[in-house]
Amino acid sequence: MSLLDVRDLKVHFPVPQSFLSKIKFWNQDPSRVVKAVDGVSFSIAEGETLGLVGESGCGKSTTARTILGLIRATGGSVSLNGEELLGQTNADFRNKRSKIQMVFQNPFSSLNPRLTVREILEEPLKSLLKQDRKARLKRVGELMEIVQLDSRFLDRYPHEFSGGQRQRINIARALAVKPRLVVLDEPVSALDVSIQAQIINLLQDLQKEFQLSYLFIAHDLSVVKTLSHRVAVMYLGRIVEIHQTDKLYAGPQHPYTQALLSAVPVPDPHQERARVRIPLQGEIPSPIDVPRGCPFHPRCHKVVDECRRVVPTLLKKQNGAEASCLLAL
Repeated sequence: MSLLDVRDLKVHFPVPQSFLSKIKFWNQDPSRVVKAVDGVSFSIAEGETLGLVGESGCGKSTTARTILGLIRATGGSVSLNGEELLGQTNADFRNKRSKIQMVFQNPFSSLNPRLTVREILEEPLKSLLKQDRKARLKRVGELMEIVQLDSRFLDRYPHEFSGGQRQRINIARALAVKPRLVVLDEPVSALDVSIQAQIINLLQDLQKEFQLSYLFIAHDLSVVKTLSHRVAVMYLGRIVEIHQTDKLYAGPQHPYTQALLSAVPVPDPHQERARVRIPLQGEIPSPIDVPRGCPFHPRCHKVVDECRRVVPTLLKKQNGAEASCLLAL
């Protein structure tokens, strides 16, 4: 059984009505919605990392925040170890929050500047586990050791640390309550390349030591390849392809995945010059007015007439990949 199971998740936001839209002669459909997430399904097994990739605005972070209960879902199902999370009261969901934690993208804004590191790490222990002070202080010391920071820094404030150190503190806070699933929302994108490698290595070590499962959200495909067991590619609120990492990178099925991978730099200059790039045409369509048929067809380099009429579903293909493309084999 999967640890996390997401089925047909939808997050639709109503379009705010402007002043002009309230005037009778201004004809605007009040039922229009932003389809930020539109029928997303995936699962994550124990000890597995699922990479979630796609261009900015495709719905990756909204999906993550909905799983954590930070955004209300419009429809669908999210279950953790067989227990449904959506539709629960705040009190019931709070009891399960210790099993899912999140590391946010920006280490500079995700820590309270008015709290010391000790207070930051004690907070989830106090609010979620209701531990007494002695137990909290012991656990805080363990967490600093786990993320390879000196306990002498516990009484310092976030502004006294570098970006990489702050992200280690964020990771320590996420691990404080011993979660089973950690959602990583672009955890290294704001860091220097050398620091990125250190954080990725730390996350891999922690996964092995504590049998953690990760939902790893990123736009850097080279980083995703290093950390993920499987990769889900998202476009305009929908998942268009899911496959094992090595097989997806070796033979992508969906034209969008092919275009993304063709833009990843290759260290070998001879291979780089010989590669054929697949440029993405135009801009991402508005999630308010999703194109008819395949949502990707206005930008696709393989588009045929049928793509403009038929909405493809995510189906298993010959090589084992799941892809929502009429032309994928």
